[in-house]
Formats: sequence, C-alpha cells, structure tokens
Amino acid sequence: MLSMTGFGMGNYENDRWVVSVFVKSLNGKSLEIFIKSNYNLMAIEFSIRKLVREFVRRGTINLQIDVRRKGIVEPVNLESLFTNINFFRIVRDKLNLNASDDTIMHLAVKYSEAVKEEIYQSLEEAVLCALTDALKELLIRKSEEGRRIKQDMEERLERIEKLMEKILEAKDEAYEKVKRRVMEKAEELNISENKALVLNEISLILSKMDVEEEIVRFRTHLDKSREIMNLSEDVGRRLEFLFQEMHREITTLSNKLPELSHLAVEVKTEIDRLKQQVANVE
Repeated sequence: MLSMTGFGMGNYENDRWVVSVFVKSLNGKSLEIFIKSNYNLMAIEFSIRKLVREFVRRGTINLQIDVRRKGIVEPVNLESLFTNINFFRIVRDKLNLNASDDTIMHLAVKYSEAVKEEIYQSLEEAVLCALTDALKELLIRKSEEGRRIKQDMEERLERIEKLMEKILEAKDEAYEKVKRRVMEKAEELNISENKALVLNEISLILSKMDVEEEIVRFRTHLDKSREIMNLSEDVGRRLEFLFQEMHREITTLSNKLPELSHLAVEVKTEIDRLKQQVANVE
C-alpha cells in the first residue's frame, strides 16, 4: 500500500547540463502532473510525463526542474560550418557568382544547425536521470507513509470487528425483548400467546428487524478490505468503495434495530476515519 503524499529529490550532470529535480506528491482523485522549470522543457515534456506515469498511478504531482547549462553550447557544428563555407565559396567561384562573404556565412550557418537535436538529447538524458532518482525517493517516502496508514487502518478494522461481535450478541437480546413486549400486550388483552394473531405479529415484527443479510454483507466487505490492503497494486479506489458499502450496511442495520444505534454509531465513526485515511492512499 502506498500513500499519495511524499517527496523526492534527484540530481544529474553530464558534459552539457546540470539538472536538479524536486518532486512532491499530494492527494488527488486521478493523476495530475504539474511541471515548473527555469528552462523551456516543452520539447521533452512528453517524455517527462511518460516517466512519471511509470512510477505514479494517482495523486497530484508537482515537479520543480532546475536546469543549468555548462559552458557554452555552440549553436552550430563548427566542423560542418567550415566545410559548408568552403563548399559555397567553391560554388561561387565556379559559377562566377556575385555572393558576399556575409551571404556565404548565412548559408553555411543555415545548413550547420544539426547540433540542436544533440543538445536536446543530452538535456533529455540529464532531466530523465535526475527525475528517475527523485521518483525512486518519492516511492520510498510513499511506501513508508503507506505502512503507517495500513497499520492504522488494520487497527480500526479490528475495532469494527469487535463492535460487530457486540451487535451480534445484542441483536438476539433485541429480538427477545420484542417477543416479550408482544406477549405482554397479548396477556393484557387476554389473548393466548399461541393464537395465530400473536404469532403472526411476532413474525412480522422480527422479519422487519432481521439484519442477517446486512451482517453477512458487512463481514464480506470487511474481509475483502483486509485482502485488498495486502495487494501491491493501487488499492485506494477499491477500498473507498468497500468502506462506502460498509457504511451503507451499518446504516440499514441501525434503521432496522434502533436499539443498537449506539453501537452502530461507533462503527460509523471508525468507518469515517477509515474513509479519511484511504483518501491518502494511491
């Protein structure tokens, strides 16, 4: 289980660039990536987002990428430039053209700009390497926080299970109280407790109070929650759904058995805390 919150830092340096990356992850219903940088990274933004998605499935990711260029990066390939200058001079002389040195220089520079792609390749290498280190540290932080969240959730599930045991015991007592009330009322009216009217009344009331289905479903959700919490994949949304269903079942149970509302309230309180915690889970 991974938390959605955490941070990480990474640094990388090659022969052209020095790059530092800081990544911070916050809660979010889906994956959102925000990039800030002191350098125009539009040419490699797709690669950056693709790499983040390989590490993170859910949350709001804020990236701060600081780029420093080492020395001077030549705008053209000098070897190609000298070759092209000589080439255009030969063409001018062979064809006896009236072309100035400035014109030849302009043409030579235009056809010597292939280095631009090399610049972005080295920049992409530096950014992605620094980002990879930052994301690895982020995962470590998210894992540590995830373990703490999981421990807290497991403790709350244990409390809920104990409360459900109390509900199981108390529901039988509640059924007996209903039976006694009907019997006492029948006795006041001088109606035999074996009369069909009395038995039907008891059966009708008990059927309205029957919470066996809710308890079975609740326990199923409880067991499934524990199972999902031990998975290595993203589990946040699945747990959110199960806790919502548990809340629904305990509400129905409380409506059917108002006598147990005090226990149901305690269960709902623990479920609400679980829902708060799972909002932090990827």
